[in-house]
Amino acid sequence: MTQNEDNDNSHESNIGYYTKEQQVLVDRTLAYQECMYYDILEVPRRSPIEVISKSYRRLSLQLHPDKNKAPRAEEACKVINNAYDKLSDTEGKHLYDTVELPKIEELLRQRNRSHSYPAEEDQNAKNQTYCDHQQAFVRRKTFFERMDEDFVKFLLLVGVPILILLLYPVVSYLFSSNEIFMLRRSGVYTEQRFTSVRRIPYYVKKGYQPSNLQAYHDLENNVELKYYRKKNPYS
Repeated sequence: MTQNEDNDNSHESNIGYYTKEQQVLVDRTLAYQECMYYDILEVPRRSPIEVISKSYRRLSLQLHPDKNKAPRAEEACKVINNAYDKLSDTEGKHLYDTVELPKIEELLRQRNRSHSYPAEEDQNAKNQTYCDHQQAFVRRKTFFERMDEDFVKFLLLVGVPILILLLYPVVSYLFSSNEIFMLRRSGVYTEQRFTSVRRIPYYVKKGYQPSNLQAYHDLENNVELKYYRKKNPYS
């Protein structure tokens, strides 16, 4: 390799030698806005965590200051660390993919359709303002989503026991009532019978039989008494 070729492919900084490819990697990483996490980590947008982790490990080795002596390599390393922190968190990645990323993609589509590119510094300033706005929106979204989750938890912890307490008397009445008979079909009282003298209809639990003759007479007397009281409540 000639001396000119050596100069083209490697450079010397105040801390050591670095290759042209190392400098290109640093510049490319720092060229992205901080909110463009997938682009920073060089993976397709909405990639699974396995793909993100693999690319992060590769970039972290290539940009680590011990391996890469190019200027601003340490800064680039911090940028990929920040991007990985955002995307490796399950909740944070979900919010970014569903809330912030669609806005960024729409902004890029509008920019491509317009074919109008302002000066680089002005564009960077606008992109940074947009990223800051979206990150603030995500924080507000996160707050309200957590409020909704807390409300659901409150309903489960408080509402369900209250509902059980309210329904318990009804269920207990239907399935474990101490009444021997009902004048109308209701719940477990499904077997219709009639009093022997006045033929008043009433309902008992299926298969119920009085224990003795006296209990049978008491049952019919109670049926007739309840029937006439209900028919003439003021008598």
